[in-house]
This record gives sequence, structure tokens and C-alpha cells, in this order.
Amino acid sequence: MIIKMEKAILNVDTLYISQKMNDTYSHNGDLAIDISKLTYLKAPFTGVIKRIYKNCNAVWLESSDKVEYADGTKDFMTIMTLHDNDISNLSVGQIIKQGEIYYHPGTKGISTGTHIHIAAGKGKFKGNGWYKGKYQPKVKSYAWLIYNQYDITRALYLSDQVKVKKKVYNWIKVNDKKQSIEEVANEVIDGLWGNDLTLKNRLTMAGYDYKVIQDKVDELLKNKITYVVQKGDYLIKIGKKFNVNWKDIAKLNNIQFPYIIKVGDILKIN
Repeated sequence: MIIKMEKAILNVDTLYISQKMNDTYSHNGDLAIDISKLTYLKAPFTGVIKRIYKNCNAVWLESSDKVEYADGTKDFMTIMTLHDNDISNLSVGQIIKQGEIYYHPGTKGISTGTHIHIAAGKGKFKGNGWYKGKYQPKVKSYAWLIYNQYDITRALYLSDQVKVKKKVYNWIKVNDKKQSIEEVANEVIDGLWGNDLTLKNRLTMAGYDYKVIQDKVDELLKNKITYVVQKGDYLIKIGKKFNVNWKDIAKLNNIQFPYIIKVGDILKIN
């Protein structure tokens, strides 16, 4: 009998990232994220609790078997979470099944607000679970990093049940069909796939041909028109000039009611 490998899934009710990976506040050198405005975290895979550190109620959950990462990697995974105020229901050696609610947001430890700090480590639990990273001047403390830390957007799929409140990263959803080349290219232009250092790797890991995407990006950029606002211009007039809905121009340039434009403004027109 073949047992299907579990996909490692980030399953929360709400995804609002209040601090990103490598953020200069307290994640400098850290691939963890902080998630706020959520109610719970479900276990991303079936696993066993390997360690609990009470000062910040940190919990290390190691997968019971190899899991499928969002980028296609097949390996064990360890998830570290911090700040739940009450983990009296958890203990070392406890088995948590995938999809079981086991952790909640809180303020235990060094925290500026209610959230869950979550990080992924590639492979099995190692050592005491973490190591001292860079000193964080803004919080006057060291960052403690999970061993073999891994880009969390490459580690965890995103459950399609999650309500995304603020799109920061381009997560791969569990049941996602692959997006069209043009859709991905537009996301690249908007910066959702990262910068030049990470772009090629992330696209390749997600199953896209980097050159094909980049060619489409170049094509789209060539077709993007800019217009310098002249005296007497208003959005409806400009829209008629280019045969484009003026509301689309407003949205593209983040112009909101009462839709004021000034002479000399440079507008993007798709």
C-alpha cells in the first residue's frame, strides 16, 4: 500500500504578515515571519513536539515523516512557533495531526503585539532547536534562529481556505492551477516574486521557465505607456485619448477620490 506524502501547509484563518523575512526590526538575518490578526495555527503536517522553551513559549514541531515542500523538496521539516500565552495543553513527545489546531497568537516573550512568530527548518530537529543570530538593535536582543532555516514561502503551501489580508509574498496554494505566463509576468513586474537575487530561483522552483517569463516581462514593459499631464487634462479626457477606461488609469496609478491630477504628473497607462 502506497501512502501519499503530506504536503506541508500553512493553515491559519487569516494571513496578515506584520513582519517579513529579513526585516530590519527584529528579523534581520531571519527567514521567519510574524502573522497577526489570526485566531489559530493548524499543524502544517503530522508531527511530534521535540522541544518547548517556556520563556517565549517556543514550540518545535518535527514532521513524523518526509513531507512535500511548496518548492517540491521532499524532506523532513521542523516548524518553530513563538509567543502563544498558554501552551499548557502541549508537551514534548506529543503527536499533533495535520490540520489540528495547536497554537495561538500571543505576547509571551519579547513581543510588540499579539502574533505568532513562525519559522521553518529543513530536516529533523537539531541540537537544542535554535542558535543565536544577529543582534537586533531596535529590540536590544539577539535573534534566535531555527537550525537549517528555510524560506517559509518555499517550505509551506498556503491553504486555499486562508483569508489573505495583505499580500506580501506570492505563496503557492495547495490546489492552485498554474497561472498563465502573462499573470506571472505581471506579478514579477509588481515585485511579488522578489528581486534579481531570488527571482530566477523562485520561478524555477514554482515550475516556470525563467526565460519565458522574463521575455513576457520585457514585452509587457515595452507596451506600458506613460503620459505627462498637461494643462486642462482630467482623467476622463486622458482615458478617451488612449481609449482606456479612466478608472483603470486611476487604479494603476493609485489615484483615489476625488481623483486629482496635476500638470507634470507622469501617469502609467496600460
